[in-house]
Amino acid sequence: MKKSNKITLLYPGNHFDKVYHPWTWAPLPILAVSAPLFAQGYDVVLLDANVEPDWMKLLVDECRDSLMLGISCMTGPQIHFGLEAARAVRSAGLDLPIIWGGYHPSILPEQTSRNQYVDAVVRGQGEPTLLEVAGRLSQGEDYLDVRGLTYCRDGEVVTTEGRKVEDINNFPRLPYEKLRNPQQYLNNMHVGSRSINYVSSQGCPARCQFCAEPLVYDRRWKAYTPERVLSDLEFLQSFLGVNGVMYFDSTYFVNERRAREISQMMVDRDMGIGWAANARAPQLGKFADETFDILKASGLWAFLVGAESGSHTQLEAMQKDISPEDIVEAARVATRHGVKISYSFIVGFPGETQQEIEETWEVMERVSKVVGEYNSQLHFYAPTPGNALYDKALEMGLEGPQSFEEWAMFSTVKGGLPWMSTRFRNRMKQREFYMVYGYPSEWVRRRASRSRARSMYVKLATTLSAARCRRRFWGLPLDWWLLRGLRGAIANE
Repeated sequence: MKKSNKITLLYPGNHFDKVYHPWTWAPLPILAVSAPLFAQGYDVVLLDANVEPDWMKLLVDECRDSLMLGISCMTGPQIHFGLEAARAVRSAGLDLPIIWGGYHPSILPEQTSRNQYVDAVVRGQGEPTLLEVAGRLSQGEDYLDVRGLTYCRDGEVVTTEGRKVEDINNFPRLPYEKLRNPQQYLNNMHVGSRSINYVSSQGCPARCQFCAEPLVYDRRWKAYTPERVLSDLEFLQSFLGVNGVMYFDSTYFVNERRAREISQMMVDRDMGIGWAANARAPQLGKFADETFDILKASGLWAFLVGAESGSHTQLEAMQKDISPEDIVEAARVATRHGVKISYSFIVGFPGETQQEIEETWEVMERVSKVVGEYNSQLHFYAPTPGNALYDKALEMGLEGPQSFEEWAMFSTVKGGLPWMSTRFRNRMKQREFYMVYGYPSEWVRRRASRSRARSMYVKLATTLSAARCRRRFWGLPLDWWLLRGLRGAIANE
């Protein structure tokens, strides 16, 4: 029996490329499951492969006297790096249990558990399950009957009884101070020069058929009380000097009264923290004017809205439970109250028609006109296993991975869907380019002020793109090729 009470938790790399985006975010999944473990006196090691240059060697060294290794992952690169870590641990002759959790293992626990480097899968909310597993291991006892686990033994998959989603207010504060270098997770952003990511809730009540959230939390939404949120924010401010917060909640504004109370408490305590959070479009259209006033006074910089489509048909197919008019109305309301609003849209859904894509572009233009700038991001549909849209994608020729390891390379960010050609993707990118400069944002204007060459480039791009937007002409994109070449030359100056 091991006498150690040490547990190692790994957050694998998010991306195959060395540079994914200019920000580094705190590894919230392993922070969350570590909090109850720390509270019970366990010696928990938190390793973030995204920031540790020699993370593999460090991981193996830490695992030598650990009770278990926990790995949290999403679909894609994190599976690859997680499996790479598990192989290294096994190659070093270490026989500690390797427990997996996170969105992907929770969605496909049976397939995941069949991999030779997976001893068990924690399904859904990991905090109580992992704590109980640790307790069994620390006593030298078997853990395989713990609720919320799936594992494979002798070729047979075993699924233990599930757990109800617990009130997250019962869990301790996320231990940011236990990260190896917490300061590296502070980012200079619009919301603040020392911004960090934070979650105030788990789950989402929506039923969107392209998202993993309903599968993992069964449409349950559990949120911190306003008092708990303020306590956490005050800790982050005192410990790290945080002056900006990016809420990573799947949806923050489910309860208008709660959002208003949090903001009122921030105003009363003169927190001086800027923030932005995800919202659903219909929520914003129903908020009272007083709510917007308090949100803005507390430091709200922007609403981040997943609009996804401007087509009634597609919104109904994905069970988004919003309308195109909800999307536009949210822009009107936010703009009227002087709050930024940013949208994400998706094209390339399985079975989506050209007319439906045009409807999405029309809504993108409408909201751009309302707020006075292009305020959206265009994405290509990326299938998520376990929902109706994924099943439809399979019917249309998508070859879904047949093993946990195959999911490591499953990515549609760079293409690969049978119905989405390179020509289609280029057309969409061209059109978004014209929108970016046809309705120039504050970011574009700042870019123009950096040098005379950039100013001339932005002026030319804006003139040509605005003309295309007015005439709704997207053919013969010679200017797109020319402007992209010029942009590259300027960037290399």
